[in-house]
Amino acid sequence: MAVFSCNDDDNNIDADLFYDNGINSAPVFEAGTHEAAARFPRSLTNNFAGQKLDRVEFYLINTPNTCKIKIYDEGVDDQPGALLYQADVTSSALPNAWVDHTLTDDVTISNKDLWIAVEFSHFDERNTLGCDVGPADENGDWVLEANEVNWETYRNFTSDAVDINWNIRGHVE
Repeated sequence: MAVFSCNDDDNNIDADLFYDNGINSAPVFEAGTHEAAARFPRSLTNNFAGQKLDRVEFYLINTPNTCKIKIYDEGVDDQPGALLYQADVTSSALPNAWVDHTLTDDVTISNKDLWIAVEFSHFDERNTLGCDVGPADENGDWVLEANEVNWETYRNFTSDAVDINWNIRGHVE
């Protein structure tokens, strides 16, 4: 079940790829490793085909013990494809702040789905990755829970009790 702690809203969005409408809260995740993602289907990535994903930013409510950015290629159905990029951003993860990471390797956007994910782990129950108030876009709230192999929407994970979009944003160069 999710517990929320509210923060100031941030409606000054200058990202190219995003679903959230500002910062509101963060659901509590149990101890372990979790991954949250926003999936950008080809209907959106077509607009940026040939350009490069330059930066990724995401909002943290509480600092995780470890934190990584992952970029995935198109997969099948509700699963991302090959890992295109990964970076450990634990050292720049601060509470109640945006983590802004400039990619160090090129990720060229094609006319395929692109998944932007944040993997985080903690040793206790904690609300970590920020989210908006919703309503969820069908691609804005993907989650891979600790010890699971299948991705699902956070709505499905909470039996439709929580309807949000992750504060995960991509900037195109």
